[in-house]
Amino acid sequence: MARNDGGEAVMVVQLQVSGMLRRPIFKNPFNERIVSRIGKTVVLNCSANGHPVPEIMWTLPNGTRFNTMQGSISRHHLSNDGSLVIYSPQKEDAGKYRCGAKNYMGYIEKLVLLEVGQKPYILTRPRGIIRSVFGEPLLLHCLADGNPKPTIYWTIPGGHTLARPQVLGRYHLLENGTLIIQDTTMHDAGRYMCRARNDVGEAVLTVPVVIIAYPPRITTGPPPSVRAISGTPVQLNCEAVGIPKPEITWKLPDHSLLSLLHPQGTLIIQRPTVSDSGTYKCLAKNYLGTDSKATYVRTGNNSVRPEKRDRTLQCNILMDMGKEENIIHNFGM
Repeated sequence: MARNDGGEAVMVVQLQVSGMLRRPIFKNPFNERIVSRIGKTVVLNCSANGHPVPEIMWTLPNGTRFNTMQGSISRHHLSNDGSLVIYSPQKEDAGKYRCGAKNYMGYIEKLVLLEVGQKPYILTRPRGIIRSVFGEPLLLHCLADGNPKPTIYWTIPGGHTLARPQVLGRYHLLENGTLIIQDTTMHDAGRYMCRARNDVGEAVLTVPVVIIAYPPRITTGPPPSVRAISGTPVQLNCEAVGIPKPEITWKLPDHSLLSLLHPQGTLIIQRPTVSDSGTYKCLAKNYLGTDSKATYVRTGNNSVRPEKRDRTLQCNILMDMGKEENIIHNFGM
């Protein structure tokens, strides 16, 4: 209404309130971390509510800014709902992306950290079966690479899984992914599985393992019989091969067992007497079996036999002719 001395004028205005003004608010207000594979399209969400409808703008890691009016830049596309689509992302696309939402009532911003990763791949791949000697340490390698750096897991034949780094009894998993098994036994044979895993994916390596072992075999043993001289040392040899290394023992004539021997399994009788005569048996034993060889030792005195000499016997015989003949014969004594 307007009025003065000349009169007044009136205008009626109809006001319709369609909604209350509201500052922007993100549907997900928290900062995010997203891991994507190289070459796989990734979507960074930035949905916001507000009145009037907020304008969405993105700031790329290199500082480039664009909004819905621009639509697309290179492999980056801004959708109507504010999401940023990155086609065929590469390592250089990784970094901090800032999403902003603005209207007349205010401005808000959130951070989206993009990691462009690579699925793990295993660098060490053994050719064929791994063979290990019984009782020796076994090393199984599983060197892997990827982005983010993968974690290595080993699953042993019994089904137990080890994560690095870890020590479990005879098993030791190193930081570089190598699995060490101490004092291997036949139970360690089987299939070992290495898994390299990160947020992008997983790589698997299967390693078959065989443990080598065989029963004892005596390669150098005593002869069937040995003649010993009283007081003179006699040596009985007994060498054997086998995996695990055989333990050598000797069974003496009195049936007692002797295992504190020469490193090669040799038995030495220092001053044998007649009472030491008898059967001696060498035993080579490991957990797979036993081999044996026996000898009979006969101990006697060192008596000297008389030397062989020629002796001449002479006999005078009277012949019919009336002549005396001398007959001489040599006897070998």
